[in-house]
Formats: sequence, structure tokens, C-alpha cells
Amino acid sequence: MSTTLVTAVFYGDREGELGGRCWPEQYYFSSFQNIYNFGLPTVVYTTEEGEKKVKRLLNYLDSIGVENKWQIKVVELSDFKFKDQIADHRKRVWDWNVVETKRRQAENADEPGFFHARCEILCHRKLYFLKEISELNPYDTDNFVWVDSGITHWGLNPWSKGGVEINNFFNKKHYYPYNKNNMYTPEVGKGINNLINEHGMFTFKHGNLWYNINHVDVLKKILISDHGLSEKEASLKKQLVGGVIGINPKEFDNLLQFYEKAILALCATEPPKSDFFTEEIILSAYWKIRDHFTMDFTEWNHDVPTDPSYVDFGDSPDEAMLKKRFYTLWDDLKTFA
Repeated sequence: MSTTLVTAVFYGDREGELGGRCWPEQYYFSSFQNIYNFGLPTVVYTTEEGEKKVKRLLNYLDSIGVENKWQIKVVELSDFKFKDQIADHRKRVWDWNVVETKRRQAENADEPGFFHARCEILCHRKLYFLKEISELNPYDTDNFVWVDSGITHWGLNPWSKGGVEINNFFNKKHYYPYNKNNMYTPEVGKGINNLINEHGMFTFKHGNLWYNINHVDVLKKILISDHGLSEKEASLKKQLVGGVIGINPKEFDNLLQFYEKAILALCATEPPKSDFFTEEIILSAYWKIRDHFTMDFTEWNHDVPTDPSYVDFGDSPDEAMLKKRFYTLWDDLKTFA
């Protein structure tokens, strides 16, 4: 298989300088088992504190006969060229939201508290992790793919098809090859490899853009001034998803040149017009000038009523039929194998 899978497992402090979901490394392990079964040689980024936990997991997978190659890369998450800009922007936005929330709560006791649980630096480092591994190329592969370690959780993916409860270590019989209904198989890995071979780059894409309109305007200006797009052509209406990013190394130069200008421009924005942002809005803008292959969906939540984490939106049968569910993309990937 000529694609290396890159992922990361980090503990994040929601109120710390870098942010995060406050979940321990092992929170992601049940989902990681699924993506490991794609059969792609794997590199896992983590911290010095997380290394022993990740190594224990990988040794366990070896012991139960999961055949794959792996290595661990220990890094300091803050060791990033845009760390200062991201941390400064995060603090300005965080502080403004805290003050604004207190003001609203003084007017209305039922006003919910402020909550934000993304680690922006980790989100922005995904492409740089991919580039670093493409340069080291420990498995001598042609292509590389980023996959979020927690992406197969059962909020998005039905338990009956292999979705997992995060932070719960399941019996091996829940996973491929023991569970014949589990979607996460080597055929997914083959599909990923073939898509990158054919298109150079691919991502998943949601049907609606949900980012801050002022951030969208900043990126539109770059698209118009630097790349000659018209106002209409630069309009952002779709949301590229950063959970799966397949790429051939020849794509990095143009992508990162655009990415770095965009991240600096967005970090310079001020609240209240500014907000937290991740790699996804920049990838969504880049797609306007590099129309790479995307796999589209319209609905995050799964649609299996008998499975955990099912959410009933009250759709009629006809409405439900029109929705393309995120989890169905795993089986769609197999069609490219």
C-alpha cells in the first residue's frame, strides 16, 4: 500500500493557552483501532506524556494479530511556526467571549455559559505533520493521508456498523475482521490510496459553510487580490472537513503558500468580528483555486434509530432520503479500491 496514514493523540486543556477538549489520550483509542484497520502504515503524533499510552495500545494491537506498521512521533504541540499568532488570537477571542457571556448572563440568568473546546494549533498543524512525514517518508510511500484519531465515534457512525463509544475499550470482536459489519477495513485504505493517485488531493465536504462571515470576507479578499477570482467565484458556500485529508507531496508548495498567508490574515482579525477558526475554513477557501476531488455529505449524525447516539430530527421519510450521511462515505471509499 503506497499511502502513509498520519494521525495524532493529544491531551488538551480547554482553558489553557493551546485549548482542547480536556480528554485524556486513551479517550481516542477505541476509534483509533478502526482507522488502524485501514491497513495503511501509520505514524502517530503525541506528547512525551502520551507516548507510553500510545505504545501500549499499538503493542496490544500487534498482540491480537492486527498486521500493520507503526511508529510514534513525540512532539511539543506548541513547537509550531505560528504558535504565537494563534495563541495571541485565541486569547483575544477567549477573553472577549468571557466578558460578553458575563454581560449577557447579568441580563438573563438562563444565558448559557461560554464553551469552546477546539485546540486550534493541533488543527493547523495537521498539514505540517503530513508534510514532515512526507519528507521523512519512513515507509517509502507515494501518498499521505491525515485521519482524525477520534473520527469513528458513534455520534457520527452507527455502532452496528463499527462506530465506537469514545473513551471505552471494546472487545476485539467489535472490530474488523471479527465483526463482518464493521465498515473500517483495508478496502477503505485501498480506496484512499487510489483516490490520491488519481487526483493528487481529496477531502470530505459538507453541504453548508458555518464559519464566521468576517473570516469568510478576509479569505475572499485573498482569493480576489492574489488569485484573480471574481466576487462570485470567491464566494464560500461549502465546508471542507479536516478529519480526512489525502495528499500527494507535490501539492504542498501551493497549498502551504496559500495557507500561511491565510492564517496570518485571520489571526490579525479582532473580536467581536473575529472568532476561533481551524484549518477547515482555509481549506474551504483553497478549494476555490485548487478544485481537488471531494466526497460530499449533508448530515453529520447517523440515522440508525436502534443504535446509541441516534438523534431524531423529525424528518419525514422523503426528507431523510435526501440526506447524505457522513458515515456512508467510508463505504463510498471502498468503491475506489
